[in-house]
Amino acid sequence: MLGPVPLVILVPLVLLVAALFLQRFRNWLTSMRTAIWLLVAMAAISMIGALVGQRLPLEAYTERYGDVFGIFLFRSGLTNVFRTWYFALLGALVVVSTIMCTLRRIVRLVKRPGRRLSATGSLLTHLSIALIAAAGLVTALAGFKHPAPRYLEAGDVIEVPEGGFSIRVDAARTEFTEDGSLSEYLTDVTVFEEGIEVRTHRIEVNHPLNHRGIGVYQYEMLPSARSIALAFIGVVVPAPDGAPLHREITTAPGETVEIEGTDLSLKVLEFLADFTYDIETGTAGLASIGHDNQAILVELRDAGELVAERWFFMGFAGHRDDSDLPCRIFFMDYIPDFDNGLTRFEYARQPGTPLLFAGLGILSLGLCLTLWTRRPSIDAPSGGS
Repeated sequence: MLGPVPLVILVPLVLLVAALFLQRFRNWLTSMRTAIWLLVAMAAISMIGALVGQRLPLEAYTERYGDVFGIFLFRSGLTNVFRTWYFALLGALVVVSTIMCTLRRIVRLVKRPGRRLSATGSLLTHLSIALIAAAGLVTALAGFKHPAPRYLEAGDVIEVPEGGFSIRVDAARTEFTEDGSLSEYLTDVTVFEEGIEVRTHRIEVNHPLNHRGIGVYQYEMLPSARSIALAFIGVVVPAPDGAPLHREITTAPGETVEIEGTDLSLKVLEFLADFTYDIETGTAGLASIGHDNQAILVELRDAGELVAERWFFMGFAGHRDDSDLPCRIFFMDYIPDFDNGLTRFEYARQPGTPLLFAGLGILSLGLCLTLWTRRPSIDAPSGGS
């Protein structure tokens, strides 16, 4: 069975040969009415695809539209219209139609040499449209674009099976301006082929990694799910003969902080953005990378002696098992760690890009020639005495 790349070449070639040798087909294909209807059909199919959503699992369509209609949409290809045979056929017909119109203009240009420069501009404009349409057809059939299946942190490696190479994330961070606005997502990566390091690259939003014809784009960025920049902690120390002592502490993870007015000190050991607890193993873990159920593991000491290591949850005013502690601890807020974040890529192959740039360049040249050779009409002055 032919793959998408041979089809990109074969389908327009067959149509072009048919148009050259079959008079009736050529007349139909070079008609303006035909071109309009082809474009309307492509626009209608694209609109349907946009309305129903593209490249979702079958369950998403059956849940939204019911079993019968959902299965019909999925099997008809309307859930992935840009890679269906009928959309490719319509695109090929548009390309061949434009080529045939261009060839017809070339013949006219040879037969009428009087206005060659102006005609050349018009000819180049038609040719550019053919190239741009061909670029879209090639990318639709032989290209792809999809996000990576998971988020990555520094040290993680992910395979890019379409490209035959792997990527290791060396650093992932979010940068901000002085007023706190988002500035840039940055991911430093190393590319490996068969286990051998071949290059390094910094991926930014508008500066992807291009390797072996695959573009690796910055798709999403999240703060770290296992570390924070700062924690804001409230401490209440009871006093038997007076008012309790209240303290608010701002601390970085791993930093020992003395609680003023007491012999107590605390240290934040761990952070989990979405806390979960395994009863069988008795260990805490990360339920997801979303910041939904934040918790910190705090080490509490009294005069240097370890008192407890306990998890505290943001938004909960104390716990049932903290009566044995010399103070009450409240996890009030935190600043996420954007310097050691989680990154997610998008992979894309767009083989029609060279044709697109060529078409845009030729279009610019054709329009310049057409406008340069156009002369404004000047009405002759009326006669009079």
